Amino acid sequence: MNKLRVFETFAGIGAQHKALEILKDNIEDFDYEIAGTSEWDMWANISYNAIHHNNKNIAKSLNETEIDDFLKTFTLSNDGKKPTDFKFIQRQPRGMKELLYSSLKNSKNQGSILEITGKKLIKNIGEFDLLTYSFPCQDLSVAGSFHGFNQGMAKGSGTRSGLLWEIERILKELKREDKLPKYLLLENVKNMVSNKHKDDYLEWLNFLAKLGYETKTYILDATKYGIPQKRNRVYALSTLKKEKNKINFDNFINSSDEVRDLSYEFHIEKDIKTTLKLDYRNSIYYNEAIIASPNKTPSRIKMYNENPWIFKLVNNSPVFLDSVRTITTKQDRHPNAGIIDLKNTEIIDKLRKMGKADYRFLTPRETFLLMGFSEKEFERVLESIPRKDILYRQAGNSIVVNVLVALFNKMLKEGKNND
Repeated sequence: MNKLRVFETFAGIGAQHKALEILKDNIEDFDYEIAGTSEWDMWANISYNAIHHNNKNIAKSLNETEIDDFLKTFTLSNDGKKPTDFKFIQRQPRGMKELLYSSLKNSKNQGSILEITGKKLIKNIGEFDLLTYSFPCQDLSVAGSFHGFNQGMAKGSGTRSGLLWEIERILKELKREDKLPKYLLLENVKNMVSNKHKDDYLEWLNFLAKLGYETKTYILDATKYGIPQKRNRVYALSTLKKEKNKINFDNFINSSDEVRDLSYEFHIEKDIKTTLKLDYRNSIYYNEAIIASPNKTPSRIKMYNENPWIFKLVNNSPVFLDSVRTITTKQDRHPNAGIIDLKNTEIIDKLRKMGKADYRFLTPRETFLLMGFSEKEFERVLESIPRKDILYRQAGNSIVVNVLVALFNKMLKEGKNND
């Protein structure tokens, strides 16, 4: 079978890549190739390299000028929100710049989505079969609205969520080159199809239909795919057909029953009891728990009272919730994914001496696991990026791998049936 060639836009830390690798390991006649990526967050790129290329460093033999000259050709971001002045990148330690250089090369990064054209894309990476686009959700999400981001994804809005329409531009350019990919996969927050934003999404579906794509839209919850996280997300799987397509504006959401869970069959399911790292005899888990415990302040006491506990000891017996709430880019906020009660645990005395609260948030390690990544992958990321704020951001912005496994499997099966 020919390799499925994939272009990951808004690639993040590569949840799509991870899902495809799981399928390759479990489906005998399936293979894939990441033809290219687009991601401007410099730290996400470094983590992508850690997860998918084992921190492969190909820049050690280069001099500083060679590294800087290459990095200068990219528009990169330190915070995922705005472009970073190159002087900031230039000031970074040599080792970090080597990893950034290596990550961009190893992932075949094509640069910022704003600067990609269809013609250049085909010239640089060749034809590809699948384009994935998990564009920014901040201006669509309920959490984003809670914190002041609510401008939506309307065409011309200038918002980060409005970057969806850069995909429209690229697809139009690929159409002119007669190089449209056979498949498209969108992921974003459930609020994207709410009454407030539905018309913009229907406009998008109408555009895809005019190009010849048949799109099936699903709302899928990670708890149904072997991950103990209540994370409802919209996924749209588009397949290029020979004939033009019409969309049903009244009922455009497909049944989630169409997307079969493979987590148990592929042994990628996770349980809350093993995902939470509660063995504080392990010095690594102990230190991570201390760091994830907030200072005892009135706002943190209120946070404790208003967010669900995930774990607590009741009469010295452990009690767990079945799942956490949606992981966002920060845990020390309200609302958050939930809290771990530390009263009666072996670290409570240490916390109180430090003036910390009697609970902790999920650690970055736990958030990566709850997105479907492994501890080994997290450890590799940690080698390069020890900052918890960046790690939380990367997990919160990622996609649950297990859900992608199910969707890609469905895509491949339907593609075989239609060939």
